[in-house]
Amino acid sequence: MDKILSKKGKKILGAAAMLVIILIALAPLSVYAKAGPLRITVNQVSTTSGDAFTYRLKPLETGDPMPLGSTVEGYTFTITGTGSAQIELSGYSRQGLYLYELFQVIGEEKPGYIYDKRVYVIEVHVDMELDVEVILRNEKGEKEEKIEFINSYKATASNPNFMPDPPVKKTVSGNPHYNTIFEFRLVAQDVSSPMPKGSNNGTKTIKIVGSGESGFGTWSYDKAGKYYYKVLEVDTGVNGYTYDKTVYTIVDSVTEEGGKLVVSRVVTNNLNKPVSAFDFINKFSEGKDGPKTGDYIDLTLNRILFAAGSVSAISATTYLIAGKKREGRKKHE
Repeated sequence: MDKILSKKGKKILGAAAMLVIILIALAPLSVYAKAGPLRITVNQVSTTSGDAFTYRLKPLETGDPMPLGSTVEGYTFTITGTGSAQIELSGYSRQGLYLYELFQVIGEEKPGYIYDKRVYVIEVHVDMELDVEVILRNEKGEKEEKIEFINSYKATASNPNFMPDPPVKKTVSGNPHYNTIFEFRLVAQDVSSPMPKGSNNGTKTIKIVGSGESGFGTWSYDKAGKYYYKVLEVDTGVNGYTYDKTVYTIVDSVTEEGGKLVVSRVVTNNLNKPVSAFDFINKFSEGKDGPKTGDYIDLTLNRILFAAGSVSAISATTYLIAGKKREGRKKHE
């Protein structure tokens, strides 16, 4: 009987020992199964819906656990538009601190794009129980609540130096006695449209004295689209003049080319014919001539001053001649 019990005891001990060996062998797997895979979310905000941007996760220590599909360069993935992706890490079988860097892979930068160049540091803390804690930090070592990259696109504003700038040409026919000040206006169809310096509420006014030439200046666009403007002369009502009533139209078509905004301009007159300048011709009629304060540069004052000067000169000359005659008489006496 004792022999039988002894044999049973040995079998039980043997089975127990085998069970212990199996449990020890499977212990890491059991602990990992407890912790489960580690998932880290990467968020992307993009102002363009169809563009994909590339990111890479790299371990700071070779051999640290990495997602499936990793290479010697690290784990590379893409996110399209505004969205997110998940990084899944597994295989932490020992206590320690595991460090990773996550950054955007930027090759040749495309014109107009602004890339998020932040580098995040991911700290994976594994304790003796193989429980995991993840801490996210930015480049300055400050804690972050989430990983987020912001990429945007904005085409480079148009270059005003390349914008056509047709001159305003003023011609006066007839023979006016003074040079009148003429006014011309550039008016935007939409007051929010870009305008040259010196504009106010979608309007800019320039002046030309008599016959002459001037311009409104150029400006820059920061958004694609079509923009409409009018150019006309202001009838200030100076007597003797018939004003040119031509109204010119400017249509600026702004498009993106290689990340830059380019302006294509068409200028037409009131007959819808393309022109290269804003030509205005005012006719002066002698019978209608008459002064009007503030509307012209009057030469009347100059004439009065000239007349007064002439009288003074004549008087002085007469006085000198008379003086010399008196001196001559005294000598003869």
